[in-house]
Amino acid sequence: MENNSRERKRKGRKKTGQRKRKLGRTLLVIGAAAMLLIAAVLACQKYLYHDLIYHNIYIDDLSIGGLTREQAVQQLNSAWQDRKNQIEIHLVYRDQEWVFHHEDIQPTSNYEQLVDKAYSTGRSRGFFTRIKKIFDLKNNPVRFATEINYETNILQRRLNEIAKQLNLEPADATLTFYPDASDPDEMFVITKEQAGRVLQTQLMLEEIEKNLKQRIFDFSVELRFEEVSPQVYAEDFAGKTEKLIAFGTDLSRSAPDRTHNVVKAALEFNGVVLQPGEILSFNEQVGERTAEKGYRSAPMIVADKSLQDAIGGGVSQTSTTLYNAAIRAGLDVVEFQRHSFPISYIEKGLDTTVNLPFPIIDLKIKNTKNSPVYFRTFYAGQKVYFEIYGEPLPNGRTIRIRTEEYETIAPPPPEIRRDREGKYVIYEDQKYIHVESRNGYKVRVYREYMEGDRVIDSELLDDHYYRPIAGIIYVGVNKRPAPESTEGTQDNAS
Repeated sequence: MENNSRERKRKGRKKTGQRKRKLGRTLLVIGAAAMLLIAAVLACQKYLYHDLIYHNIYIDDLSIGGLTREQAVQQLNSAWQDRKNQIEIHLVYRDQEWVFHHEDIQPTSNYEQLVDKAYSTGRSRGFFTRIKKIFDLKNNPVRFATEINYETNILQRRLNEIAKQLNLEPADATLTFYPDASDPDEMFVITKEQAGRVLQTQLMLEEIEKNLKQRIFDFSVELRFEEVSPQVYAEDFAGKTEKLIAFGTDLSRSAPDRTHNVVKAALEFNGVVLQPGEILSFNEQVGERTAEKGYRSAPMIVADKSLQDAIGGGVSQTSTTLYNAAIRAGLDVVEFQRHSFPISYIEKGLDTTVNLPFPIIDLKIKNTKNSPVYFRTFYAGQKVYFEIYGEPLPNGRTIRIRTEEYETIAPPPPEIRRDREGKYVIYEDQKYIHVESRNGYKVRVYREYMEGDRVIDSELLDDHYYRPIAGIIYVGVNKRPAPESTEGTQDNAS
């Protein structure tokens, strides 16, 4: 029994020793683990909590890992200054060149903001998140690319300055009319059109920006232009300067002063160009006929239908010649007035009269064509001529003017006036025809459009009534004295 007791004590001591040894080992392991954990924590804290950018981070292929933010900014600024100095943009047009440097575009880079982003990498909230990001950097480097911006307004202004030098306004083809050219082929001189150009500034800006974004700092750009078409081409004048009509009236029976007036007024139209839709006024073109302008005194029909000398007498023959040329050229006469009675130098229904300043009587002609008409006037062979040039009628058509005198009206008896003042006559057996009696006439005027000998269209231009004119005759009021007797005269000659 005693032996059993000793055995139990021995086994108890053995178990106690085992438990102590086991506890010691456990405590040792726990202590080692705690020390390792503390060491790891201290190491992580040292690795996590510093002011350096983590390794394997790049900005524009420049490694900034292990640098402070200030060091990274300093290195990137140095690199940026080198890049700016590389900027040399060549704008080229033919043999001309404009070079822009960084001062001309004032570029900026966002590298400082990227340094802040690089520093923040691996510094997100959460201990384990940070640890994971930092260890990921070893196999997955982070790369940032700077953005380059520049002052668009400055570059735009410089491009606009270049555009002012190089832009060209389009030049329309022109036609110059020389009515007095000695060679008819040189009467119309055509200057060819020229296309314009406009610098495509927006396209140039985009191309410059594209190169800068691709980190290309020394490059050339060929300037490109948009063509601007002219409005009028030389070919637009083809077939539009043909002679439409040459019409003249006779001056062989006119006195020199009257001829002078007619020709002087006609020459005011030499070289006139009448645009489509434009109206030509005789009075506006010639102006008032005065002695100061060089007009002379010549017979003119006055209010009582008599012919009296007046300054500018005869210019109605100029307006008549213009009128007849115009209606034969296919132009519209929008205002006119006939004489009081038919005149000798043109057939009935084709005359016109004009007057200034009072009453105002005008001749107005409108160009109803789609292209200009040109007037040439001259005096030759005792005739005054109007020539009109322009675009002829289609299909070779021509114009014929036809008049129809369909009624004649006899005048009433003349008025007999006793010339008590002796202005024209003195004696009863004398008479003076102040106004001739004239028949009245009704006349129609037609404009006929011809193709060969065939009339294809006709229009009534006028249906005019020349009213009959009662003459005015002045007679004297005094009896003519009897002739003195010669009887009883003596010759006193010795």
